[in-house]
Amino acid sequence: MLRGRSADVRVLVSRRTVVIGAVLGFPVSLALLGLSLRHLDGAKLKASLGGANVGALMLAVAVMAIVYLIQADRWRVIAVAPGVSLLRFAEWVVGAVAVNNVLPGRAGDILRSEWLARGAGKPRTSAVSSVVVDRGFDVVTLVAMLGLTYPFVPHPRWLNDFWIVGGSLGVVVSVVFIAAAVYARGGRASAAQGVRARLADVAHGAGSVLRRRLVLRIAVRSALAWTAWAFSAWLVASSLGIALTPLEVLFVTAVLNLGVAIPSSPGFIGTYQWLGVSALGNLGVGHADAFAFSVLMHAAWYLPTTLAGVVLALRKVPPAVAGALATKEFRVPGARAAGRGSAPSGLTGSVSPTQRARDR
Repeated sequence: MLRGRSADVRVLVSRRTVVIGAVLGFPVSLALLGLSLRHLDGAKLKASLGGANVGALMLAVAVMAIVYLIQADRWRVIAVAPGVSLLRFAEWVVGAVAVNNVLPGRAGDILRSEWLARGAGKPRTSAVSSVVVDRGFDVVTLVAMLGLTYPFVPHPRWLNDFWIVGGSLGVVVSVVFIAAAVYARGGRASAAQGVRARLADVAHGAGSVLRRRLVLRIAVRSALAWTAWAFSAWLVASSLGIALTPLEVLFVTAVLNLGVAIPSSPGFIGTYQWLGVSALGNLGVGHADAFAFSVLMHAAWYLPTTLAGVVLALRKVPPAVAGALATKEFRVPGARAAGRGSAPSGLTGSVSPTQRARDR
């Protein structure tokens, strides 16, 4: 059971995640950005970017919006929240991406579980379970894409290592899913307390979803989402005059999206460029064109989601952020004095009995 300072604990966990993500991510991103820029011909890059077909790029952005809509629908299926609209789930998905664009450590995924818990009135462990399953299906789908295309592309050393790590990650996620399903079948009886109890609840929640007949619906939506993402990538490549076969664009999709699991700076700047240059270079695309692709493909989702995140933030303060602002770590100095610096109405740090019941 979460106690009175549960909001403070969640804030501290989020802070720790952000700090660890920054410490690990920024050096890696800088190193990979340096590698992707090495021996890059600036004049050729300028010519490649300048010759891009704007119409194809705009269409790629539109297709990317469809990707997020499909992902939102998949998450709604996983979360089993019939009272929450698809539009609301789409807002949470895009909002999480926007947070990941500006903060390290995948803070957006932590926040979207909080948004679901508050917005749908679900226990937090159930909300976290839905995000775990959602992300897990991304990994499994992308590893399957990589496995499908791997035999048909050249195998430099980096790709062999990438396949070993990516394939191992896919196996681990699959085993965890199977174990969670088996655990859920055994019921909820557990003598564990504290963190172990919460982990057990998350495992039971994930397993409950995987035991239902939802798996096929989730898998189909995952395949559709990443196929749409691949189509967007094909449009970006085509705008630069880069001809990719269906298998090649699936390969690039898998490498780019599995590769961002590497600790990196917010928005995967640097990491994304190295992955794009490496993947397309392996297919015989020139350095300048490959780097131009990485920049434009990155911009096709990064800029729209960041702008959308700003718009959503201006519309209303997200409940999770409002709760964080109410904790004493975020209070204005002097807030303890009567009538000075007190929290605005509705941003208090108290936890209602109903909320405590949902936190269990």
